[in-house]
Order: sequence, then C-alpha cells, then structure tokens
Amino acid sequence: MAHPVLLLVLLLSSTAISSSKRIQPKFSAIFYFGDSVLDTGNNNHIPTLAVANHVPYGRDFPGKKPTGRFSNGRLVPDLLNEKLQLKEFSPPFLDTKLSNNDIMTGVNFASAGSGFDDQTSQLSNTLPMSTQVDLFKDYLLRLRDIVGHEEASRIIANSLIFISSGTNDFSHYYRSSKRRKMDISDYQDTILQRAQAYVKELFDLGGRRFCLAGLPPFGCTPIQITLSRDPERACVDEQNRDAQVYNSKLQKLLPTLQGSLHGSKIVYLDAYKALMEILDDPAKYGFTETTRGCCGTGLREVALLCNALTPMCKNVSSYVFYDAVHPTERVYRLVNDYIVKDVIPQF
Repeated sequence: MAHPVLLLVLLLSSTAISSSKRIQPKFSAIFYFGDSVLDTGNNNHIPTLAVANHVPYGRDFPGKKPTGRFSNGRLVPDLLNEKLQLKEFSPPFLDTKLSNNDIMTGVNFASAGSGFDDQTSQLSNTLPMSTQVDLFKDYLLRLRDIVGHEEASRIIANSLIFISSGTNDFSHYYRSSKRRKMDISDYQDTILQRAQAYVKELFDLGGRRFCLAGLPPFGCTPIQITLSRDPERACVDEQNRDAQVYNSKLQKLLPTLQGSLHGSKIVYLDAYKALMEILDDPAKYGFTETTRGCCGTGLREVALLCNALTPMCKNVSSYVFYDAVHPTERVYRLVNDYIVKDVIPQF
C-alpha cells in the first residue's frame, strides 16, 4: 500500500497540474482578425489614411515609438501573447521582417477601419475580414514551407483564433443614409451571417478554437458622444442598446455554430461588459475622464485620430480613451485581465 504522505503529494501535484492547465491552456499560436483595437501595424503597409504610425501614438510603448497601434502603448494582442507566454508582441502579418519564429507562434491580420462588411473598408481603403482571411491562406503557405504540412496543421488546430470586429460596421450604419434604409435588426443579422461565414472558412482552413468578441458600448466613445451633441456628454443609449441586441444574437448563434463545426470550440468574449464595468465605476479603477480622449478630443472637436499638433492631456493614466475612439493601454490591461480570467479558462 502506498505511503499516505506520498498519496497526498501525488494528489496535490495532479491537482496543481489540472488547475494550471485550466487557467492557462497551451495554445501553439494566436491569430488575430478584426479592426483597430487589434491592429498592431498592418495598416502601415497599405495605402490608407487610417494609420497610427506617428506621434503621439506609442508614447508609452517600449522605446516610446509609434508602431501603428491606436493607443499610447500595447494592445490586447500584445498583452495576451505575453500572458500566455507565446511572445512579447503580436506582429502584423504585413511586416516584411517577420521571423520564422513569428510565423510559427502566430501573427496579426487585423486592420483599423475594417469590418465584417466589405463596404465598411472601402471608405478607408483598409483590409476587410474577407481580405484578412485571404491573407491567412497566404500565411498557411509560408508556415508549411517552414515546418511542413503535417506540423502546420497541428499548429493551426492547437492555436487560438481571436476575432473582434463589427464596431466600424455599425458606426458607419448610423452615419450612412444609404445603409439606414435597411432596418437595424436586418443589418445586425447580415453582419452575423458574415461573421458566421468567416468562422466556417477559418474552420475549413484548420482552425478549431475561436474567441469571438461582441460589440463594446460604442455609444460611449468620445466621437459618438460628440456627434450626438448632448451637452451632458452622456453615452448614446440607442447605439448601446443596438450593440446589446447584436451581442445577444451573437451569443445565441455561437452554440449552434459550434455544433455544426465538429471538433470546434467557440467562446464568446463579452467586450460590452468588460468596458462597461470601467465606465460605470471609473473611480474604482483610478480613472477620472471617461468622455474625452487624452489627445485632441475636446468638446467641439470630432477628429477621430491624434496628430503631432493636437493638445495632450497631462495624466494619460486617468483617461479611459486615448483618442476619440480607442482606449488607453491601462484599459486594455484591465480587459486583458478579464480575458485571461473569464474567457481563456473556457478552452
């Protein structure tokens, strides 16, 4: 009979192993698809004005350099890659200096200004989701050249495919008289059909584990508040309600989608809740300004992006938003903590 102390040690060690696996499953790679909250610099390599490769972006990024990230520092793809011990940053696929190791541990296809709807990208000449998926096919060829067909398939099957898009689609919906001819509910369904089609396409290319983010409360972004002309600077309730309806539809869709893609695991990321918790109780997290961006987004100004001439706030850590649309690194860190705690364990 085994010694009781030995049994206890074996029991404790096996519990520790299972709990560590539950907290941090090993992904061979992470791939990011979506818009500016994920884009780590792809737009630097295409002819578009939707770029953040200039000051004051990147002022708190290592080396204090603008890299194309729409924030003062790192984004969730960087923070999540580091937390899951893959690498320090999430390299954009269009970067010509990608190393073999970058290719093997995952790259970023996201493009600021894009959406699930191809028409959304036409306005800013960025990479819609359809193009991002096509780039993933190019990526697969490169990966197979490096590791061979069999190992490439294993890497993709054991990777995480992270998708966050749709905000630009709906922002443009509210501003476009042409699109508003379609009922908001019908437009939501159209976007959901496209999202579903892209997940299926990525599944057919070998992906098995997917994280799909819902819409954030984009009615609370400084640009939407300014455009609403509300003197109280309150969030735009109609837009937030529409985001919540879309999110509930997405949540209902995912189990059905997972059931139709045998061997897949699809987890919903509640981006609305993650950001709204901060906006509802900013003082709890040390924020004092929730309706204006740190750089240049004053009460009358509706410029989306910052440039070298826009006035800067003194204390960026007290701001939720860096410009008229995008959160500060501190917010992304809180969102990343939420992802690691509530989303990753579901895989």
